[in-house]
Amino acid sequence: MALDEVIKVEVTAHNSIMDKVLGELQELSMIQIDQNRIKAWESEKELVEQSTQMMGDARKELLEVEKALSFLGPFAPKVPILQKLRTQPDEVSKPKLQEVSNKENASGLKERALEIEREISQLEGSIKDFSQRREELLPFAPLEIPLDILSGDKTQTLVSRLERENYNTLLENDKHNLIHIEPISGEETIYFYILYHTEAKERVEQLEKDFRFEPISLPDVNQTPKSLIEEYSKKIDDLEAERDNFRQEASEIAHHTRVLKYYYDYLQTELEKDSTKEKLFFTKSTFVIHGWIKKADYPKLEELLRKYEEVVLREIEKEEDEVPPVVYNNNKLVSPFEIIVNLYSPPNHKEIDPTPILAPFYALFFGICLTDAGYGLVIAILTLLGLFVMKPRGSFRKMLTLFFILGCSTFVIGALIGTVFGINFDVLPESLAWLREARYKIMIFDSSKDVLTFFGLALALGIIHLIAGYLIKIYMLIKSGEWVEAVCDHLPWVFLLLAPAPRVLIGRMPEHESVLKAAFFGLLGLWALIIIFFSERKSWNPIKRIGKGLFTLYGVSGVLGDVLSYSRLLALGLATGVIAGVMNTLAHMVRELPIIGIIGFVGVLFIGHLFNLFISGLSAFVHSIRLQFMEFFTKFYTGEGELLTEFTEKRTYTFMKPVENKWS
Repeated sequence: MALDEVIKVEVTAHNSIMDKVLGELQELSMIQIDQNRIKAWESEKELVEQSTQMMGDARKELLEVEKALSFLGPFAPKVPILQKLRTQPDEVSKPKLQEVSNKENASGLKERALEIEREISQLEGSIKDFSQRREELLPFAPLEIPLDILSGDKTQTLVSRLERENYNTLLENDKHNLIHIEPISGEETIYFYILYHTEAKERVEQLEKDFRFEPISLPDVNQTPKSLIEEYSKKIDDLEAERDNFRQEASEIAHHTRVLKYYYDYLQTELEKDSTKEKLFFTKSTFVIHGWIKKADYPKLEELLRKYEEVVLREIEKEEDEVPPVVYNNNKLVSPFEIIVNLYSPPNHKEIDPTPILAPFYALFFGICLTDAGYGLVIAILTLLGLFVMKPRGSFRKMLTLFFILGCSTFVIGALIGTVFGINFDVLPESLAWLREARYKIMIFDSSKDVLTFFGLALALGIIHLIAGYLIKIYMLIKSGEWVEAVCDHLPWVFLLLAPAPRVLIGRMPEHESVLKAAFFGLLGLWALIIIFFSERKSWNPIKRIGKGLFTLYGVSGVLGDVLSYSRLLALGLATGVIAGVMNTLAHMVRELPIIGIIGFVGVLFIGHLFNLFISGLSAFVHSIRLQFMEFFTKFYTGEGELLTEFTEKRTYTFMKPVENKWS
């Protein structure tokens, strides 16, 4: 349950090897570099400004590469989803990233991709513009006169459109001899023109207002609408052909996105390295690094920096207000449960790591809440496939491993006390009687029938869980020398929680009834006496001392409330089986329907059990966490720690190749 010891170190080196040292520390991935606290004089401003300028340039280049990759994405060859899941990012060193980027001219590929993007964007804008013009002219294709002669010295032409009913009304109402209205095209919507003498202009304007039509502007060119439409169509075809050529070139460049991804990750690592320089202290000739490292890794850091004559490494004392980061030290079976602890908060450097204690309880509670062995098997198989097919790393691998463990736990607990997909084994046909017999041989009790036993099990596990929390607190207090507080404030509640055990055992060992009763009253007596006489240890006034003790006894309601909180294990465990059984009943009802019966039967089973697995699994996950955070952690755990964040290479598309272990 101990955390790895973390120490503070100081690295002082000459500015000439700054990039080399930071690069090696980044590759080593062991040290957390903190903001330097040297306050005797300011850092060399010129070096700080130079570092800021370099970061600005790197960020700009990084954004351009990201934009190029985003543009080329749709042009990349399509990869089947299963192949995509199985394909792992390349594992390459940083020098290899730089080598490939330079050799394949990644910067040039990026520039050409962005240039093509601009060209395609401009061409698509032009295509859209000409397409819109063509669409506007299509209704006027029947007009077989050049557009520039629609108006003369004494005549004007207005082109517009109206719904057929309004157009007919317009024809009926206007009988002016200086105005001629002629339809051009359309069925429901009529496109038309009004040819009028300039003396009738006011009358035409009045018609516009009365019938609310607006003039349509047409190009003033010596071409018919039909010829202009053909011209626009040809321009669109030419522009689309040019665009397709650029798209083809983009597809060819997309085959080299691996190079751009290498370049992107190289820039990311460089930016991470340069941004770290903001945390350093500079003089004109030296720089100073302050950071944290696991004590066990100090020899590796020492070995790495020994080859530089211009470097001095030493362990230093932390400042009074500094809080060191923490590092977990758990095996592969326990470490996935660190995810649960981190949802609350990592432990601080003065606490123990609660993960090894939390792990078995959480797996047990999750399994009891979900209960169904079939659901547990599904979770275990899916996560196991994910681990083997996708071969994930880091936190995602931990998460899949966590759910694999939870699935296995659910399968075992479901087999012992629960159900299998809500199946009622009592109504199975005789041909499947062996399944029923096998279930009864494996099962300890039937959780759906023996509810009182299930309830007792839930409360018993809750008592054990709470006792574990108190014992951890007692251990922490004794370790820090506060044994009086451990014995007087926390041990009595362990006695109280243990008191029901002798009463339960009387039913199983009646021959020892007198001894067990004595143990029961003895535990209650120890709890009450220690609380009454030692809760108020600062005062020797007997009245105040006993009064405060009696008041503290009221805390029994809180402890009993904590115990009853574990009844949710019973409620959720029963709910999963009930919902699964309901889904099975619905499926059998649908099966009786003609034609669609079998399809409906399978569909209801699949969707219903998938829904139940999701809802019940989510409830099991959340409520098991609640029991850890609200009942268990409140007995001993503070948290508020920060995990050690190693200075390392931040990558998106590749994995960092592990440094060869020279110290093993």
